[in-house]
Amino acid sequence: MTPTRARQLSLFGVEARPPAPLDLEGLLAGAGQVGRMGGTGRVSIVVDDAWRGAVLRAELELRGLTVTCEPTGEEDRWQVRTSYSALLAPLAAAWLDDSGAKVSPPTLALDGRRLRLWVAAAGTYDGPRSYLLRLAPRPVTPPEVLEIDEIVFEPLELDEPLPPAAPRPKSEAPNVRKRKSESKITSFDPGPDEFADAEEVFDAGEWVDDLPAVELDPITPAVEPEPTVIDRQVADNWIAVGDALVAVGLPAVLVGADSGDPAYRIVGPRRISRLAELVGEVPAGAPAGVWPA
Repeated sequence: MTPTRARQLSLFGVEARPPAPLDLEGLLAGAGQVGRMGGTGRVSIVVDDAWRGAVLRAELELRGLTVTCEPTGEEDRWQVRTSYSALLAPLAAAWLDDSGAKVSPPTLALDGRRLRLWVAAAGTYDGPRSYLLRLAPRPVTPPEVLEIDEIVFEPLELDEPLPPAAPRPKSEAPNVRKRKSESKITSFDPGPDEFADAEEVFDAGEWVDDLPAVELDPITPAVEPEPTVIDRQVADNWIAVGDALVAVGLPAVLVGADSGDPAYRIVGPRRISRLAELVGEVPAGAPAGVWPA
């Protein structure tokens, strides 16, 4: 029988320490938002699937937080939100500037506990050798427009047949030309044209030049779409998150920033296996092929 090799515990893995409220930095590294009220803080995030909301709710309740998970009304999207809690006050103080904007702190550090929350919220495979950690919600897909290929008209069925049409009078018979009456001079007749016998030749250039000039509207060039402008602070946050990934041995590539669907892509079996070691076992309810392995 082949002996089973014991998995080595990682210094940054989920087994390294117990869960704590500050683990919600893993949500703020992605698309999570943080709010502050007095000496309390609150964290919220929108996820794409019901199972993600259920996993996050269970994880956050382990950290002593009161959590709600409600549908947003958009496709299968759910909002996971904590109540204001003093346990999250240090997180809000570290991640919010004086204006209330989300700012990645210089002390940002990712480990297994934080990455587990990020993977549960927005982690997904992008092929067999690529794994994505989304930084923003997935764009909403517009509803499909139904196209009617062919319209079929059913024949009209009557209980009783229609009566035959009455014969048309001869005077109203179609395609019968009426005899033209003899012309008569009336008080509105201008009389004979006194210039009818004149042999005057007109030059086309004489009357064409007298026509009013017509100016055509200039051709308006097509308006090119404006390039996507990314806020400098948002870009700095993404860079800080990328540095934190490198610090735990997960160098990743920032992709999709211009399309409004930014994410960090972890490429290669070894790095994905490293991520799987950090985030721990697959949570209950997660579908197959989504959690890193």
